[in-house]
Amino acid sequence: MTSPPPRARSPHRGRDDLSRFQRLQVEHFARADEAKFLWQTQDAYLAKTERALLDRVPVKSSDRLLEVGCGEGGNLQLLGLTPLSAVGVDFSHAKVSWARHHCGAARFVCADATRLPFQDETFDVVLCRDVLHHTVDKSEVVGELIRVCRAFGRVVIIEPNGGSPIVGLLGLLVEAERELLRNSLGGVLALLDRGQVAEPDVSWAQPFPAGRVLFHYRWGLPRLSAWLAGAVLAAERLIGRLVPTERWAYMIITTVKTASGKPVVSESV
Repeated sequence: MTSPPPRARSPHRGRDDLSRFQRLQVEHFARADEAKFLWQTQDAYLAKTERALLDRVPVKSSDRLLEVGCGEGGNLQLLGLTPLSAVGVDFSHAKVSWARHHCGAARFVCADATRLPFQDETFDVVLCRDVLHHTVDKSEVVGELIRVCRAFGRVVIIEPNGGSPIVGLLGLLVEAERELLRNSLGGVLALLDRGQVAEPDVSWAQPFPAGRVLFHYRWGLPRLSAWLAGAVLAAERLIGRLVPTERWAYMIITTVKTASGKPVVSESV
């Protein structure tokens, strides 16, 4: 899960000015993680689940797409958009540099999520995945997502659900992910200014993604994915019939930006 670190107003801001939480995020995301990119985009299990998750993003090839917190570019790579349609933003210089050399289907920019270097209403779709729980100024980040989205464009926020056992395990194992334990749908919805966006559509994904642990590229046995991916996915589908949605791993919040605060009446998310 890759995202821009919190509220460092400039990439050159001194670390003494940052809180412990912020320093932890900066250090955790300082380097490009090629192994994670390959796991996300090529693993027999994970790439399939990632594509299914990103299929929830309502984007067409003709849309101008911005992803905030793009990391190494794995999401944009899986979306497979044309070179002129997508822009990825991340705080990490190393990740942006790596993405520029390995993901030819998008442009990449190094910037702070709380001060995006784009004019108002530039993009048709703005995607923010696995970012907010890494930030201090969550409301500022969401405000920027809305600002750069065009009127009647779509803002899509995908966040891990702290109520999921698998997500909770990740939060316990990785200190930089500890905020996952407090991540909730209500917390994300509270960040949306209803004077700027329509009533959000909420959906859930990945009821019990055990394969993320079993085939993890660092802690698990990723080589087994080629043989066991199908069986694990089938088991997860069965488990999904028993697990309530509020325990699923991902929450997807999609909303439409209104024009000057007027309600949307003719377009749905």
